[in-house]
Amino acid sequence: MPSHIKPMLALLSEMPNDTEKYAFEYKWDGIRAVCYWDGRQMKLESRNELDITYRWPELTKLGEIFGPTAVILDGEIVALDSKNRVSFRLLSQRMHLSSEPSAAQMRAIPIVYMIFDILYLDDRVLMPISYGDRRAVMEALKLAGENWQTPPFHTENPEAILKAAVENGLEGLVAKKLDSAYHPGRRTSDWLKIKPVNRQEFVIGGWIPVQSSANRGVGALLVGYYDRSRKLVFAGKVGTGFTERIRKKLEEQFEAIVGDTSPFDTTVQHKNVKFVEPRMVAEIEFREWTKDGKLRHPSFKGLREDKEAKLVARETPSDPTRSKH
Repeated sequence: MPSHIKPMLALLSEMPNDTEKYAFEYKWDGIRAVCYWDGRQMKLESRNELDITYRWPELTKLGEIFGPTAVILDGEIVALDSKNRVSFRLLSQRMHLSSEPSAAQMRAIPIVYMIFDILYLDDRVLMPISYGDRRAVMEALKLAGENWQTPPFHTENPEAILKAAVENGLEGLVAKKLDSAYHPGRRTSDWLKIKPVNRQEFVIGGWIPVQSSANRGVGALLVGYYDRSRKLVFAGKVGTGFTERIRKKLEEQFEAIVGDTSPFDTTVQHKNVKFVEPRMVAEIEFREWTKDGKLRHPSFKGLREDKEAKLVARETPSDPTRSKH
């Protein structure tokens, strides 16, 4: 049984023309988690191989289903709001905990593990077999519980499925080639992510305080991404999407990573800027890129610790017919 498997990743793309070769799944607005059950103990790892088991005690009971049979599952942990809709903002209140959540926290923010792949079962590595065959193995297990489920995949009407994703506030779709193997740690054209809105991770390089004598906290973030020469390219200022609690919490976190100089490759034309070391990663939604390479109407969605800052790059939709493994 493998002790660590880096999750396979999807390539940002438009809808493929040969849709009959793909299965389409909803792109869940949560955090990636690989689940290991060795027959006795459960372990959950993030996509950068951090042990996050203690944060999600609800999922330890999943191992009871398999008993002595070892298994490795791949999926996404999501949080649900009062209307049973996926909420990344709620999830962010639990995903950064440094200790096991209390019973009250678990009741206030219920989570579900959306299991969409199986990589190992009963002494057999399943990654070399096709996605369609892996899904058949997983469907036969009938993994459904209060805190986990196997969401369906679709092979027809992808445009209608994408519309349903938008209506339910989801990120979009992931298209997976039915005959594709699982490639650990690689981003290939076998998996395509299709987003109706622009959304990706950015590195935080600075911030601007709230301009009010009555309040304190972060008024705006200065964010960027790394280019091929490893320079941190300034992508703009993000001033919306914060609650008052988040504004103050971010300010507290920035105190530990204060920077002496700007980490960006160009001069930042904003007043009252406080720079930080480029360690923290934020999830940002935005309308589009401007001609000068800045974010238009960006909104803060939450912090991410499951992606290293140095790996954050600008995502550009690719033509799936030209993409290579």
